[in-house]
Amino acid sequence: MTTFADFKEMAATLPVEQRATLASFLINTLPEPDYDVSDEEVAERMRQTQSGEVVMITMAELREGVLADRRH
Repeated sequence: MTTFADFKEMAATLPVEQRATLASFLINTLPEPDYDVSDEEVAERMRQTQSGEVVMITMAELREGVLADRRH
């Protein structure tokens, strides 16, 4: 039986077009997300970010904030 690590190695050796086809296939097999974000909400969040009303943070900053909250 092929392990996941073996599969990843084999997939990485495929030509670009075949890797793209495989990626598309895998993405299309995923279940629908449990959330729904409207185009309007995305536009509003972009407006807030561009205006400076909200400030983006990195994933590292998010993790550190979550860990800091858990320590208290």
